[in-house]
Amino acid sequence: MKSRENAIYDTTKLAKFFGVTERTVLEWCRKGKLPAFKIGKQWRVRVIDLQKMINHKVLTRRDSRYTTSLL
Repeated sequence: MKSRENAIYDTTKLAKFFGVTERTVLEWCRKGKLPAFKIGKQWRVRVIDLQKMINHKVLTRRDSRYTTSLL
């Protein structure tokens, strides 16, 4: 049985997750805005890599707000 951390999303699932079009997700993959990789011609993203990216961005925003308020 596959655990959630080992799950891999395709561009259709990513588009639904982010609430954008599949075309937008493809553009993000090509530009490196998502931690994506290709299998054949299809882009994929590991759920754990997506979670790490989101957590990093949330922490960075929190840190920058905190730092800014001290200055």
